[in-house]
Amino acid sequence: MSKSGEGIELKEVKVTSAGDAPKDSRSFRPNTIAEINAAMNYQPLTMQMCGSTWNIGCGNSVEDIGIITTCYITLWSSLLALYSLLLKAILDTDEQSTALYTFLFFGVIFVFMVGGAVYTGQLEEARMKKARAWRRAQALKAEGEEVEAE
Repeated sequence: MSKSGEGIELKEVKVTSAGDAPKDSRSFRPNTIAEINAAMNYQPLTMQMCGSTWNIGCGNSVEDIGIITTCYITLWSSLLALYSLLLKAILDTDEQSTALYTFLFFGVIFVFMVGGAVYTGQLEEARMKKARAWRRAQALKAEGEEVEAE
């Protein structure tokens, strides 16, 4: 195996095509994730201890782990900021409960919008099924007319 920092040689990647369709000679696309990683010189974060190599981060590289961690920190920081703003709004409008009614209004509107999106998606799918069935019927009808003409 290659040492850390040198990358993986393509000859070190064990590629088996058992069960796969034979690869066309014109195809340049890799068959496996191992081939993709070898082509990109991708190195997962590993640690060597007691003569064995341990994977750290489920096969992700240091860059991937940094990106994932940053995304989680950003997500939870945004959520904390939103809840802080909502709490401030509740405390500022405590006597009239204006913020609570505003949040209720926006929540109900959001639920109606999601429901409308789901409903229109179902209508679109039903319309597509009906159109496909009509096209199939027309194709079968045309085939039947061709057979009768012969």
